[in-house]
Amino acid sequence: MLMKTFVGILLLLLCGPLTAAEPLFETTCLFPLTPKNKPNYRIPSIIQAPNGDLLVICEKRNDGPGDIGNHDIVMKRSSDLGKTWSEEITILDDENRVCTDLTVGFDRETRKLWLFFLKDKKQYAHLTSSDNGQTWQGPVVIHEQVIRPEWQTLQGRGEDEEPKGNPKSHAVQWEKGWVQRYGCGPGNAMIQLKSGRLLVPGRHREDIGKGRLRSFAHSFYSDDHGATWHLGGTIGLHTSECQFVELNNGDVRVISRNESSEDAPDNLRHLTAISKDGGVTWGELHRLEELITPRCHGPVERFDAKTLLFSSPASPYRQKEHPYGRYNLTIRISRDEGGTWTAGKTIWPHPGSYSDVVVLDDKTIGFIYERADKGSTHYWDELHFARFNLEWLTNGKIFRQ
Repeated sequence: MLMKTFVGILLLLLCGPLTAAEPLFETTCLFPLTPKNKPNYRIPSIIQAPNGDLLVICEKRNDGPGDIGNHDIVMKRSSDLGKTWSEEITILDDENRVCTDLTVGFDRETRKLWLFFLKDKKQYAHLTSSDNGQTWQGPVVIHEQVIRPEWQTLQGRGEDEEPKGNPKSHAVQWEKGWVQRYGCGPGNAMIQLKSGRLLVPGRHREDIGKGRLRSFAHSFYSDDHGATWHLGGTIGLHTSECQFVELNNGDVRVISRNESSEDAPDNLRHLTAISKDGGVTWGELHRLEELITPRCHGPVERFDAKTLLFSSPASPYRQKEHPYGRYNLTIRISRDEGGTWTAGKTIWPHPGSYSDVVVLDDKTIGFIYERADKGSTHYWDELHFARFNLEWLTNGKIFRQ
């Protein structure tokens, strides 16, 4: 018995959990503030290419911060885990059209990078790269494959167009008679399931009665490595920008921005649902009460078998100094497959908005995020990159497993 106890202690010492690494946090400005915010860089995605390079891809809004205008798709590349970065690289300049809602992903089997976007804010399209993002093929429009025909002909009012003192929205101002807006992702949001299926988050509007258009997220997918695409299930009322994560049991969880006007502005929470068939259908929608939000996108990413990461502005109240409500950008952890979440750790306490997360080969975390200086109301001024480890994020309380 004593010998067995001794052997057990020896094995525990030799094979037990590794000592925690030293906390790591480093950050740099990738796309700084420009004069009059022209151009303005928004809606970032981050992904690690097959060769290990980090790619940050974003919208270059040549006309300024607005959602409508001459938007190009641009990129910066790092070959040293974010210590240094390339100059700006143009992936797509679609003349004066709107390239928006950039969504990236990676096919493990074909080693191909995918970049989805809304072409002219009207059509689902994609670009692909087979050489680590050095060159891109496309764009290829897949719109008719991933929508329902009735979505094309909707007429009515969205929640942001209801007559409450400011009846005009960006969509109405952009083009006379055009009221429908699609979207995908954004962020590192295309996932590949264990089955090989490529699954992409999208969104659309539906008429819920009396010409009232409301936001619904949906999924689309490919089972032949992108040769053909198919429309999946609609996720639920008030869902919008979202990301997916495959759970250990093969289910897929979605975490979505919340567009509810009833809960806005100070009682919003991110919404979630589960698909048990790879995104073809979705279960009941409910609120994640820990994930307070000012109506903003938030990315979800798996760190390891037991740990999920999520980030968004954790700011439930609009204040005079934060009229948009987007500040206190926070990274949270879930240890139960996204059912509950920690209070998290603040990355940037001042104005901040869209972000994206990637887990790197060395198990550090790459993070790209929109931010502005303290005292500014412009959460969209700059894009910063941060790299940190789990020890920094958890103050050493959770070790890698």
